[in-house]
Amino acid sequence: MVGTIVALAQAGAMPVRLTAAIGVMLPSLLAAIGVVAARRAAGRTAGVEAIVWRLFGHGLLAWALGCLPYVAFLATGGDIASPAAWSQIGFLAAYPFWYRALWLLRQPALAETRRERLDGWAIELSILGLMAVIVVGTLWEGSLPAAQNVALLIPVALDLLLIAALYNAMRRSSFTRRSALVWFSMSFSALALTDAAVTYLVTRGFSIAIAGSAYGGYLLAMALMALAARRPIRVTEARAVMGPTKTLLAAIGLALSGPAGVLIVPAARPVIWALAVLLLWRLRVLLREHDSSETDPLSGFLEHKAFTRHVGGVVQAADSGRRALLVAVDLDGFARWNAQHGYGAGDGLLADLAGRLEASELTGGVWGRLGADRFAWIGIGHDAESGRRLAEMVQAIAAGNSGGLTARATFVVLPDDAENAVNAMAAAEEGLGAAKAGRRRVVAFDRGHLDGVDFAAGYTASLAQRRDSIIELLAAPETITTVFQPIVALDDGRTVGFESLSRFRAEPQRPPDRWIAEAHAVGLGLEIEVECVRRAMRLRGTIPAGAYLSVNMSPDAILAPEMDAALGDGDLDGVVIEITEHEAVGDYARLSSRLADYRGRGALVAIDDAGAGHASMRHVTQLAPDYIKIDRSLIHDIHMDHAKRALVRSMVTLEKDLGAEIVAEGIESDDELATLRELGVPYGQGFLLARPAAEAVPAAGGPVAAAGEPVAPAPAVAG
Repeated sequence: MVGTIVALAQAGAMPVRLTAAIGVMLPSLLAAIGVVAARRAAGRTAGVEAIVWRLFGHGLLAWALGCLPYVAFLATGGDIASPAAWSQIGFLAAYPFWYRALWLLRQPALAETRRERLDGWAIELSILGLMAVIVVGTLWEGSLPAAQNVALLIPVALDLLLIAALYNAMRRSSFTRRSALVWFSMSFSALALTDAAVTYLVTRGFSIAIAGSAYGGYLLAMALMALAARRPIRVTEARAVMGPTKTLLAAIGLALSGPAGVLIVPAARPVIWALAVLLLWRLRVLLREHDSSETDPLSGFLEHKAFTRHVGGVVQAADSGRRALLVAVDLDGFARWNAQHGYGAGDGLLADLAGRLEASELTGGVWGRLGADRFAWIGIGHDAESGRRLAEMVQAIAAGNSGGLTARATFVVLPDDAENAVNAMAAAEEGLGAAKAGRRRVVAFDRGHLDGVDFAAGYTASLAQRRDSIIELLAAPETITTVFQPIVALDDGRTVGFESLSRFRAEPQRPPDRWIAEAHAVGLGLEIEVECVRRAMRLRGTIPAGAYLSVNMSPDAILAPEMDAALGDGDLDGVVIEITEHEAVGDYARLSSRLADYRGRGALVAIDDAGAGHASMRHVTQLAPDYIKIDRSLIHDIHMDHAKRALVRSMVTLEKDLGAEIVAEGIESDDELATLRELGVPYGQGFLLARPAAEAVPAAGGPVAAAGEPVAPAPAVAG
């Protein structure tokens, strides 16, 4: 179509201004199509990606409308050989939106120091400056006034900045044509080349055929941008360290300094030569640093620090839609075997193992050597199911070592199990420790659950270090937060209460029960339980009227004077004390007496996790609870298990005899909920009904119980 229009104009069948107007309107029409595609892309995505697509759509809309000022310029007698700056304003309005979109994508893939960031920016700005010198020197037209030259070169300068911004957003990432960023890079490159070509041809008085044909580049640029909206935006980590990227940039800058020195005015050439000397010096330093510090000489894998930096980049790039996987493996008894057979034999064993690991099915990721006999791999695009399969494969390869040593492996799913490199590496270490302690071939970290292996006493840190970490946890106000999960009436969806749950934001990441178990293991269990209750009670006033607040305590914590202080001096109306201990209580008389004191102030008592341990039913008979909470292990798939249904049915019968209300925990499916309703269970909680939240918000299924409305019949309390 462009060729036809140009041919008509060259033959005199179409005025030149009309030809130029049509030529500008065609890419604007494609840009309008791109607006629709970008909006659709924003609708099918979420978070930052959706914002990026909306911004790209705004930029395309600005470009689509940009033809209007230019057509007005032509209609008022403007000369296409020297367009006024105001005629370009519509097109230039697209650039701020595109810059903002690329800025949101520009996340540092690796942990960088301030010096490293400044170093990278200096090299990038040097290259951009050299490119600008070359472009300006090539396109500057001596016969035009300086102001006219500047106006014509503004689009080209913006194109260079746009390409630099895109490069910054994706420079440490691996791409295929399935990624939208690849299509954006082609689009912006076409835009830059077209602007440069049109500026050069128009100002030099080339024929309409040649200058008009160059406008086809705008059509290509807008078409590529519209096609990009059909693909996802994925910035995934591919480079292990920042060094190789900066090294390549320094080499490119050194190469550009030659033509830049020729095209710049003679008075400014010393500046270019000085910049070239600095780039040469930086290139030598980067090459020396890279060669000496990043690779383990025996295995050829990344050494520990470089691998950890790479893990940090992968964690930032991973998300819930495209998870990453960290697999770690080590050998049992390698140090002893190495001492017996000689260090040469040990090096041979490890080199052979590294070669077989490198040749395994774990492709698309990076291997690292974390210790004498410990290796790890990280890659993106895997889930927990494939993680176990790959970990088992790595374990089998390692177990086939020439020394006949046993191998253990673990896997960590990112960002589910860890949100930064420190947590990810600590999780891998903990998983390997649990595998050895439990004599398992493979253990999943699984948010610290470790496939059920009891590893609370097996952390690698010393007791003093472990105590210090718990003390730091208690001292920092932001590390322990309280969330609330609604307790719901199963018949009508009323929210009758909220259980307070503690969340721990500390390294390494572990579930709350493992942090509490660790605190007990180092002698600080009481302190952490008291602190959790204290923080929950501070938020007691945020509980909606008519609902109760449930707080968890172990029997020992209930008896402690510190817990009395945590509960406060006033009444305890609307507070339910959940007894969480699974083991036997040594002195029920003393515990009952303390609970009677709290009940006298208005508190109620619940037995947590009933049916999960041998002590829970004795708690029921000895403590006369107001609530009996059925453990989630009995609720899971209850609709498929006759024995579970029979046990829960018996508890409902027991409820009537004891005057206690039954609460089912861990309801996660509609089938479980329907079965519990059929069995007559009155109350429940679980992810199906409502997830824990930072504020006490009623479940979506119904209102809060009305103020003053009893949420349970007043039970008879044993004196």
